[in-house]
Amino acid sequence: MKKLFLLVMVLAFQISTMQAQNFFKRPYNTNDTVRHGFTKESDRAQYGESDYSNVVRVERGISLKEAFDIAESDPEVDYFVYLKGECMVLCTSPDVDVNNDPFNLITQEQFIYDSGKLGFGFIRVFHYGDTVFFKKDGMQLGTAYGLADTYHKKQ
Repeated sequence: MKKLFLLVMVLAFQISTMQAQNFFKRPYNTNDTVRHGFTKESDRAQYGESDYSNVVRVERGISLKEAFDIAESDPEVDYFVYLKGECMVLCTSPDVDVNNDPFNLITQEQFIYDSGKLGFGFIRVFHYGDTVFFKKDGMQLGTAYGLADTYHKKQ
């Protein structure tokens, strides 16, 4: 009887864990359909320590469809980075001129490194649905596993 009770408890725990995982999934669309005229680089974003001088436009909290529409309609846009994760914090390079930030992407705040260590400095913070549109000149991509995807216009 104890074994049966233990088995039921383990099964109940596993089911509740699976339900919690589904509940806390990131809100991004897992459909990998890419609009005609674009290619996708999964889990890639503009490198955090690049100077972001090739930014054309920034939109906050938009849908992927809206991002495609904007990129298609703007001839200056060569690619865009769409945040699919909940939050991405990028430390800036010490060489970045924080006073030359026309899109207000840089903020000075306290943050926590992946290691758990506290930090303070100039960072760029992006949330789900934030999209940064870029010109190709200055493209410098880095890894953003589970956080962002980059979409390139086919030339």
